[in-house]
Amino acid sequence: MDKNKNRPSAATPGRLMEKATFDGADCFQKHDTTRKKRKQGMIESLLSHGAENAVPLTHLCKITGLPARQVRRMIQAERLQGAPILADNQNGYFLPKSSEEIDEFVKSMFHRAYEISRVANAVRLRGRLLE
Repeated sequence: MDKNKNRPSAATPGRLMEKATFDGADCFQKHDTTRKKRKQGMIESLLSHGAENAVPLTHLCKITGLPARQVRRMIQAERLQGAPILADNQNGYFLPKSSEEIDEFVKSMFHRAYEISRVANAVRLRGRLLE
C-alpha cells in the first residue's frame, strides 16, 4: 500500500504556470490559485464596481496627489497582487460587477499584447534587414 497520498504537484500547491505565445514571443505567467486573504490596495479602495462608475486616471491623480505614471505603477502592482482592477479606454478604472466585464477586459488586454508583439516583430524584422 502506498503511504504517500500527496498529489504530484503537492510541492507547489496553488500555483499554475500558463504560457501564451504571440508571434514567436513567449510570455509566462504565474498565477497563485490559493485563496489567501488579500489586503485591499490604495487604488482599489478608491474604485467602485461597474464600468458606469469608472474613475478616470486624471481624477485618481487628483485624489492621490500622485503623478499619472506612479498611479499606473500602483495599479499594475495591485493587479499583480490580485486586485481585479479593470479599465476601458473611454471611462477609466473600475472594479468588475460581472464576469462579462472581466471577460471583456481580458480580451482587450490580450488584443493589446498581440498588437504590441506584432509591432515588435515588425521592427525586429526591419532591423535585421538593415544589417
